Amino acid sequence: MDIAYPMAANLPDLDSLIDTKIDELIRKDFGGPSVTQPRVGVLLVQFLDGNGKSKKKSSWFGHVTEDKPLTPWESWTLNVMCLPLGDVDLPGPGDQALNPAERLLQLSLLSFESALAEVMDLVDHHKHHIPPIMTLDVLPFPYEITIDPKREGTQQLTAEDESWGHYIKKIID
Repeated sequence: MDIAYPMAANLPDLDSLIDTKIDELIRKDFGGPSVTQPRVGVLLVQFLDGNGKSKKKSSWFGHVTEDKPLTPWESWTLNVMCLPLGDVDLPGPGDQALNPAERLLQLSLLSFESALAEVMDLVDHHKHHIPPIMTLDVLPFPYEITIDPKREGTQQLTAEDESWGHYIKKIID
């Protein structure tokens, strides 16, 4: 990609969680028979703040634990569209014809770069709501990633899902 953007590197737990959530999104929204119509999957990313009042809970044997309520201070809803092969007609570089997968990859990269630039502009202009960082951790805020927050149910993972997982991961890289 031709856009410089901030990212968290060398965090295997975060990378693993993102891979798991991408696989779950593919299983729920893009799995099953071959895609003939565009499909949309929804990811909800919430950043949480636990700096509220803590509640003490007693458990067995008199052990007391503190339960801090986590409240979201920012939520991002990401709509991921899966386009079927063959529906997109983009000219290739130098007017060379691209195969359908390359056309979709090019379209997806343009869409992703545009959305990323829009997010970065929005974040740069609206920083007043971000809570203070009170720790030296690499990830100072708890976060939660939810797939299709308003929909229940799952589908079985197929071999076709695996190819979509590699496709989405390639776009993100």
